[in-house]
Amino acid sequence: MSENQFMETFREEAFELLGTLESNLLELEERPDDTELLSAVFRVMHTIKGSSAMFGFDRISAFSHEVESILSALRDGKIAVTAELIGNTLVSRDMILEMLEGTVESVGPLSPEMKEFLERFKTVTGLCGAEQVKPAALMVAQEKKENDAEKNSWHITFFPDKDSFRRGVNPLAVLAELNGLGEMVCFALLKNILPLSELDSEDCLTGWEIFLTTDVDENRIRDVFIFVEDGAVITIECLGDLVDESSVAGKRLGEILLKRGKIDKNRLESALKSQKRIGEVLVEEKIVSPADLKIALEEQKQLQRIQKSRAAQTDLSTIRVKSEKLDQLMALVGELVTVHARILQTTRVVSDNEELVSVVEQFGRLTDELRNNTMSIRMVPIGTTFSSFKRLVRDLSSDLGKNVELVTEGGETELDKTVIEKLNDPLIHIIRNSLDHGIEQPDARIAKGKDGTGTIRLRASQTGASVYIQIEDDGKGLDVEAIRKKAIERGLINPDEVLSEKDVYKLIFAPGFSTNEVVTEVSGRGVGMDVVNRQMELIGGTVDLESEPGVYTQVTLKIPLTLAIIDGLLVQIGEESYVIPLASVVGCLEFIQAKQKNENRIVIFHDKQLPFINMRDFFDISGTRRAIEQMVVVNVKDQHVGILVDQVVGSIQTVIKPIGKIFKRADGVASASILGDGSVALILDVERVLHASERTGS
Repeated sequence: MSENQFMETFREEAFELLGTLESNLLELEERPDDTELLSAVFRVMHTIKGSSAMFGFDRISAFSHEVESILSALRDGKIAVTAELIGNTLVSRDMILEMLEGTVESVGPLSPEMKEFLERFKTVTGLCGAEQVKPAALMVAQEKKENDAEKNSWHITFFPDKDSFRRGVNPLAVLAELNGLGEMVCFALLKNILPLSELDSEDCLTGWEIFLTTDVDENRIRDVFIFVEDGAVITIECLGDLVDESSVAGKRLGEILLKRGKIDKNRLESALKSQKRIGEVLVEEKIVSPADLKIALEEQKQLQRIQKSRAAQTDLSTIRVKSEKLDQLMALVGELVTVHARILQTTRVVSDNEELVSVVEQFGRLTDELRNNTMSIRMVPIGTTFSSFKRLVRDLSSDLGKNVELVTEGGETELDKTVIEKLNDPLIHIIRNSLDHGIEQPDARIAKGKDGTGTIRLRASQTGASVYIQIEDDGKGLDVEAIRKKAIERGLINPDEVLSEKDVYKLIFAPGFSTNEVVTEVSGRGVGMDVVNRQMELIGGTVDLESEPGVYTQVTLKIPLTLAIIDGLLVQIGEESYVIPLASVVGCLEFIQAKQKNENRIVIFHDKQLPFINMRDFFDISGTRRAIEQMVVVNVKDQHVGILVDQVVGSIQTVIKPIGKIFKRADGVASASILGDGSVALILDVERVLHASERTGS
C-alpha cells in the first residue's frame, strides 16, 4: 500500500471516529453518569491524537492532546459533565474535522485562535492554572488494567433462606465479597418485607439482583455463596450469552421483562400501542413495579455495553470498500439477473434438454444468492443517519432560544445505502422547518398548557418493499388559511378555488413557497419543502402531510427499500406485462366472472369480504375479459385489497429501471423493468393504485 493510500485510510477512519464522537457526546449530555460513554469519548480523542501524530499531522495531535487532558480530568471525576463542556468538546471536534478536510492547516504549531479557544475551554471547566493531568501515563495504566484479563458480565439473583440470620449468616458479607471481584451494581428486592407490626427481626426477607462485571469465571463466583447456598435461591447467568449478535438495537426493554416473567405477552402488546415510553406505561398501570423496571433497564444497559464491545472487536476483521465499487457490483448483478431471465426463457422455448434446464436452474439459484449477498452489503441501518440530527437539533434550538428534544424510533430499520445518502437533505429541511415553524417558544408553549420543551420524533418502519419515515413535532401545526392566502398572493390558486385540507397542504411544496414574512438564516426563502419533494421524486418516493392546529405536524416519507433489484410477481393485463412487488403480495385466487353475483367489487378471501380493483378499468384497457381471471391480494398499510388481472405469470427478479418524467404523474406506476425477452414491464405501486381508485371511484 502506498503512502497516499495509508493517508486516505487514516482520514476515512478519523472521519468515522469524529462521527462516533459527536453521537457519543450528545448521548453523554443526556446520560452524564454513563461511564461507558465517557470512556468511549476519551478513547476516540486518544486514538485521533496518536494516529494524527503517526501521519505527521502535528497540529491535530497537539490540539487533540489538550482536549484529551480536559476529558481525562472529566473521567477522573475532577470536573462534571455540563452543557457548556459538551458544547466546547463538540466545537473541538468540528475544529479537528476542519483540519482533516484541509480547510484549516493541519501541520505546524497551534494557531492563536486555537490557543485562545483552549484557554476559554479550560477556564469554563475550572482547569485553567491547575496542575494538568498527564493523559498518556494515565492511558497506559488504564489500558494495562483493562487488558490484563477478559471481563464478563453476570446477572446474579440472590435470595437468602428466611432463617439465614438464625444460623449466623450475614448476607451483606457475601455482597461485599462479590463487590471485591469487580464492578458491581446491586438492587435490593423488598417485595417480601412485611409491615412493622408483623415483622420478625430474625427473618431474612430481602433479596438482591446483582450485575457483576469481572474477570473471574462462574466457579469463582459460586464459591462466594458456598456457605449460604442451603435453602437460598441463587441464579448466575452470563449476560454475554444473551446478546443477539444479529440485532443492531440489542434487546428491547419489553423483551427483557417478558423473558424475566415480569409481564405477559398480551399486556406487553397493549403497552406498546401507547405513545409513551413502555417503562412509564407499565409502571403507571402497575403491571411492573418500579424496582423491576430499574433492574430491567440495568440489564438492558449491560447487554448494550457487551454488544458495543463485541462490535468494536469485530470491526478489526472488516475491510473498507469504496461505495463506487459496491455500485458497480450491484449494476453487474442487475445485468446478470436480466441475462439469466433471457437464458431461462430461451431454454423453455427452444430446448427440451433436461440437463441444460438443470444447469440453468442452478445458475438461477447462484444468481439469487449473489444478489441477496450483494443487497445485504448495501443495506445500512437508518439509525446512523438519525443520530447525526441530534447535533442539528441541539445547535439550532439553542440559536432559536427554544428547548427541543429529538426522539428517534426504529433506528434498526435498514435501507439501501444509496437511498440513505439521498435522504439526508430532505430530512435536514424538514427538521429545520419543525424547529423554526412548528415548535413554539417555551413561554408560548407553557401559555397553551404544553410542556416548555418541544419534541421532534423521527420514526422509521418497513412495510413490504417500502420504508416509511415520519417526522412529527408537537408544535403549533399548519395554518391552512395562511397557506391559502400566500398561495393566492403568488397566483398558485384562484381566490374562489375550493381545495381540501390535504390539497392546501400540498401547496407548500411549490418552488419558492414560504409563509414566513421575514427571511432568516434558518428559513423563509421557500426552498426547503421544494427540495424535499424533488428529492423524493428522484428516488421514487412520496411525501404526505398531516396536521392538527395547535397540536402537531407530521411529515411521512414513503421510500423504496432499494433502488436496484426487487422480487416481483409478473402479471398480464391485456397485451401488456406488469410487476407487483412480491413483498406486498398476500396471496392469489381465481376469479370467475360468471359466478360474481353483484357489482360491488367484493370477493370472499379467507372467509372475509375483500374489496378489489379491476386493473382493466383502472388503466382503461379495452378488449374482452377472460372467463377465468386472477386476483392478486396485496397488503397496503395492513389493509388487504384485491388486484384483478388477466393472468398471473409467476415470480420474477426485477431489475428496477427509472422511468421518464412523462410517466411521473401516471397513477399506480412506480418504475419499470426489462424482461427476459427484451420487452418492458411497468412496476406497480399498489398503494398509489388504491389511493387513485378511491379518489376516482374506479
